[in-house]
Amino acid sequence: MKLRSFFSFLIPGVLALLALSAGGFYWLTTKTPLNLLQGGPTGTPAAAIFVPKSAPAMLSMLVNPDRLEALQQVFSPFQEKGRSHSEFNQIKKSLLANTGLDYNRDIKPWLGDEITLAVTGKDFDRDRSNGKQTGLLLALATHDPDLSREFLERFWHKPTVSGEDITFEQYKGVKLIYRKGSVSNTLSSLSLGGSPNLATAVVGSSSTNHNSFVLFANHPKVLREAINNVQAANLNLNNNSEYQQNLQELKGGRIAVVFANLSEVNDWIGTQNVIGDAQKENSILPLSTLAIAMGINQQGLLAEAVLLSPDAKSFQSIAPKSGLVKALNYVPTSSPFVAASTDLNHLWNEISAGVASSDLLSRLVNQPIADLKVSWGIDLVKDIFSWVRGEYVLALLPRPDRSAPDWIFAVEKSPDSEKAIARLDAIALSQDYSIGSFNLNNQKIYAWTRLTTSSNFDRKNTAIKAEAKGVRATVGEYEVFTTSVEAMDEALKASQTGTLSGNSDFQTSIAPLPQLNYGYLYLDWPSSRAVWEQQIPLLRLIELSARPFFERLRSLTFTSTGGEAGVRRGSVFIRLN
Repeated sequence: MKLRSFFSFLIPGVLALLALSAGGFYWLTTKTPLNLLQGGPTGTPAAAIFVPKSAPAMLSMLVNPDRLEALQQVFSPFQEKGRSHSEFNQIKKSLLANTGLDYNRDIKPWLGDEITLAVTGKDFDRDRSNGKQTGLLLALATHDPDLSREFLERFWHKPTVSGEDITFEQYKGVKLIYRKGSVSNTLSSLSLGGSPNLATAVVGSSSTNHNSFVLFANHPKVLREAINNVQAANLNLNNNSEYQQNLQELKGGRIAVVFANLSEVNDWIGTQNVIGDAQKENSILPLSTLAIAMGINQQGLLAEAVLLSPDAKSFQSIAPKSGLVKALNYVPTSSPFVAASTDLNHLWNEISAGVASSDLLSRLVNQPIADLKVSWGIDLVKDIFSWVRGEYVLALLPRPDRSAPDWIFAVEKSPDSEKAIARLDAIALSQDYSIGSFNLNNQKIYAWTRLTTSSNFDRKNTAIKAEAKGVRATVGEYEVFTTSVEAMDEALKASQTGTLSGNSDFQTSIAPLPQLNYGYLYLDWPSSRAVWEQQIPLLRLIELSARPFFERLRSLTFTSTGGEAGVRRGSVFIRLN
């Protein structure tokens, strides 16, 4: 073979090999589910062009569900792969229940990389006589608009719906198909089987399928408004400056994005603004906009939250810390729930100001405090929060043999500590508790106790026992409070027997979060599940509705990372099995 002939054969072969390698590299970096471990895509929801500027809320998933399933299959143990696949199939079947549709046959061939659900308005028909009619819009990205239109045609000609009053309408170049019936405000109104006023359309063409969507709405008016928003760009959410700023503040990758206009949400759920003008002026956190981005790492989901309040004051008056607070030295390694941070007084001021504009949030935050004041006679804000200016930690200790768990509360001493403890002693005495002291492992402790008769009391044998309301001790630079002597014993021994800060599960659960922060809120779900189910009866219903998630939930950890004036940031790591 001549050298020229050899090179004429070799060069095309090398070029072909390079082309195949480049194509393979592109597939590996874009199509394989493993690239989701970098957090996910960094794009923004394209369906925002259909959503009005003033929409209360929007949730977008920016990854095709099949890629998520493929990623879970990669990391599932061999024996768990079948279960994982069944869970995804069950979700798909439940979403298409009573429709006669099959995901693999009818949806998968055209479904793209975005699914967006939006609450478009509080009252889309603006008719007060029929109450608030919430607008709901579901947008599914499609990479084959023609195939999507065939899908809708097949659906509307199914025997289950073809006998109903179906209307076909051309609106600004888009074909609308909808039922005529009464308005429904529930999410089920967007299901293909259930809404009496379901409306559908495909927006886009094969030549522009990168912005093509299949739209579902709970009323034709909502669908027409969505099309208007596309054609008059200044009307849609993409041109909302706060929405754009929220997205710019989200730094990491994302598989899902949530955006909420909090003042609109407050109105949508029907709450009343009950604060006066003076309180509004002093509010540190006026209701504004919230964005949450959900990313992925190998052990779970990592969420980043940004709260935008342009007229708000600076979020924190103290600098964030790196490392754990030393108060965790009094938390045993077995504690499944802990809140650890600094300056509880400042945190409470932030929270109370933040919820002041919402009647619903105010009740959720303030009612437990009011209940505790009635049952214990303690005003948490005045008697506890006000003097905790340094480190603090609140930890749970489950007690399977008792109806209620124990609690540990350790706080760094402040100039007001002695006066505050004297105040607590006075409250205990006013409720007929006595204050006694004794040594526990060479540590002097104090107990608030009340004498009561035993449950085995009879006329012949009178049994009297001391009921402890609480126990406290001064240890070095910390005041330690517990709900029992046993809990105090565990708190004092924690540095020898093992603290939560040295627990490998706890360390794994805080590792993905920013190191500079204002502390942690940590929940070990399997270890504390029984406690929360007992304390919150509604939780069982929530678990039932999201069973696959709760069965895989290992822990949840939240931290606040502060921010500058008008912008507040936080992160949440959801660790999954």
